[in-house]
Amino acid sequence: MMNCSTVLVQNTWGMHLNFEENFNPPSSCPSWLTQIQQTSWQRRGIVVWDAELRVVTHLHAGYAFQLLEYLQANGDWKSNGFLMGSPTYQLLTDGSGTLSNETVDGNLNLENKIQLGTDQVQEFFEFLSTHKKLLEYISILDREVAEDALRTVFQLIAAYGGKIRARKGISELIVNTQPKVLPITISRGNYFTVYQAAQICDATSKQIRAWIRKGKLEALDLPGLGMIIEAGKLNDFLYQRELYS
Repeated sequence: MMNCSTVLVQNTWGMHLNFEENFNPPSSCPSWLTQIQQTSWQRRGIVVWDAELRVVTHLHAGYAFQLLEYLQANGDWKSNGFLMGSPTYQLLTDGSGTLSNETVDGNLNLENKIQLGTDQVQEFFEFLSTHKKLLEYISILDREVAEDALRTVFQLIAAYGGKIRARKGISELIVNTQPKVLPITISRGNYFTVYQAAQICDATSKQIRAWIRKGKLEALDLPGLGMIIEAGKLNDFLYQRELYS
C-alpha cells in the first residue's frame, strides 16, 4: 500500500503517513535529519516535521486517531493552535531509581514538541480526517504486531524452561527453593533482534554485540536463545551516539 503525504515542501513543515515501516536509510528526506530522525521518518504511523526547528515527531496510528477525536470534540485549536509531540510514559521513582510504591505510576510526557499554528492544525486535522479509516486499520496491525512479539518472546522463554526441566528433572526444580534459573520478566513493548538493530544503526551484528558487552547498549539476553533490544533503549542509544558523534 502506498504511503500518503501532504505539505511536502521539506524546507518548511509537513506531514506524511507511513503504512509500512522501513529500516533502510530513506531514499528521499530533508538533508537536516539526524540518524535518529531518519528512523522516525520511516516508522509506521503519522510523521510531522518542522524544518525551522529541525524537529521530527512520530505518532503511532492509535494515538493519531485519538488526536483526531480530540480535535473534533474541542475547538480551542481554531484560535490557539495546538502543541503536539510524541507521547512517552515516564515512571515515577522515589529518588533512588526504584519505584515509589508497588503500583506502577508515572507521567505522560511529550517529546519532539511542535507548536502548530491555527492554519497548520487545520491542515493536520484535514489530513487525519482524510485517512481516518487507514489509521484505524494500522492501529489494529500495531496491536497485532505487539501481541505477536510478546507471544514469541514468551514462547521462547517457555521453550527454554522446558529444556531446563528436561535436563535437570522436574523434581529437582520443585524441591529446590532457590532455583538456579530465575524467571525472566519482560515489559510490554516493541523489541528488535540484534540483526534488526544492526540495520537501524548502520552497523554489523558483531558491533551491536560489542556495544552490548561494553554496556553502551542495554539488551535483554534470553539464555540459549539470543538477545533482544527494547525499542526505547535503542532510541536512547542512537540519541547518545548522535549527540557525541
